[in-house]
Amino acid sequence: MFTKLRTNLAFAASLASLLVTSVVSAQMAPVSDGRPVKSGFALQTSLVSVPLLLGDDDLVGFPAFEGGLTFGYKFDRVMIGVGFDFSNWSDNNTVMDVDPSTGNPITVDVTRKTYSFVVYPELQVALARSADHRAELLGSFSVGLGTWDSETTRDPDPSPNPTNPLDEDLRLRVRWRVAPGVRYWVHPHVGMSLVTGIAGNHMITEPNDGEGGESLGLTGLYTQIGLVGVF
Repeated sequence: MFTKLRTNLAFAASLASLLVTSVVSAQMAPVSDGRPVKSGFALQTSLVSVPLLLGDDDLVGFPAFEGGLTFGYKFDRVMIGVGFDFSNWSDNNTVMDVDPSTGNPITVDVTRKTYSFVVYPELQVALARSADHRAELLGSFSVGLGTWDSETTRDPDPSPNPTNPLDEDLRLRVRWRVAPGVRYWVHPHVGMSLVTGIAGNHMITEPNDGEGGESLGLTGLYTQIGLVGVF
């Protein structure tokens, strides 16, 4: 009986010693310096202020703000991924027109709706870092290709002829961005970035018959605020 009691006491003492050692080691372990993880799957969301691209009566410009979502991979200083942007917006104007059936002036509400979808590869490289790797000076570059379309409706519509969209036309959107920026890792897995650089936006319309193609473009400064998570 005493032998069994001594065995149990020795076992309990060993467990207590192991527990105390673990607690002391945990308390004495150095606190993480917050450095970002070296590699992993990356997901970035962003809000971009873009140059406002305006068109004529047949073309509607892109909005001043766009949102983006990018999936990619981070390895040390380099982050590469594929992004998707989708926008759907409209504008409304009130104009004076003439009713062809009566010849009387009427007030017409003109609504123009436009959507845009762009897919783009994006490359971000940390050009310089702070000593703890939490603050980075980065370079960003992307080239996107997508489509867009627009539709104009009039209420009331004095003309019986249909307006936009013209389904037989090919509509392309070409966009490129290049910029320096800064990023700060608020957590080893989460970083915030601010990028300001040059962006080009181009709206291209090519009819299938090859006649009457149109192109509208604008190059200017843009600003992008992003939040990235690496896992």
